[in-house]
Amino acid sequence: MKNFLIIWGLIIMLTATASAKSIRTPEGNMPRVQWAVVESTEGAMSQIIEMGARILASTSANEKGTYALYGVIEKDNPNLMRLLEIYESDEAYRIHSTSPAFQQYRAERLPILADLKLLPVNGIVLEQKNSGVGTVAQTKRFEVAPANLAKFQQIISNEAVRAVREDSGVMGAFVTAEQSRPNFLHTMIIFSDDKAAQKYFSSNAYKNFRSQAELLIQSEKAIDYQPTKIILSEKF
Repeated sequence: MKNFLIIWGLIIMLTATASAKSIRTPEGNMPRVQWAVVESTEGAMSQIIEMGARILASTSANEKGTYALYGVIEKDNPNLMRLLEIYESDEAYRIHSTSPAFQQYRAERLPILADLKLLPVNGIVLEQKNSGVGTVAQTKRFEVAPANLAKFQQIISNEAVRAVREDSGVMGAFVTAEQSRPNFLHTMIIFSDDKAAQKYFSSNAYKNFRSQAELLIQSEKAIDYQPTKIILSEKF
């Protein structure tokens, strides 16, 4: 599992300190983003991960337009992996998904694949450190009343950018909105370790964000993940 997640992070070099950046295309546009939820048959997720490392990782790492594939496995359901996929464009995604390596991976995975869901989203904020490693991740799904959407997006965007740029232990913060239901937002936050996550969630800045956002949220669901090792991509 560790090698798969490292390689699919599409990163090679690390630096001792890192500033932050927003993920954008060379033209300055928001890249193509989607979520993939992969469910294996009982106990078979390790085999899917091994296939990805063996068949797909090196090809994906060499695809210029495949910016990042950040995968995490649910703590309460080890048969389910959630991937945040970021590509330079629709064409970059087409190249990735039609490559011979991906077709081989798809075919070998099929007998132990219980379910696969792809969720097209629009990127709202894609912010991360220039380089580094995260070992703790959390995703959330927010439902917001359409009338409150613009205000909520502004509040959560401000906090995502602030956290990555000011908090040393926040490695990445990604905010996306469903294309068909833009008032449903899906987020991922990556921390360097447990201590950094605890520090962030107990901080005054996070409490201030929650106080501003609380009344705008109709529902939310948080998902925690198994300890991982996500090496941040430097491909953009």
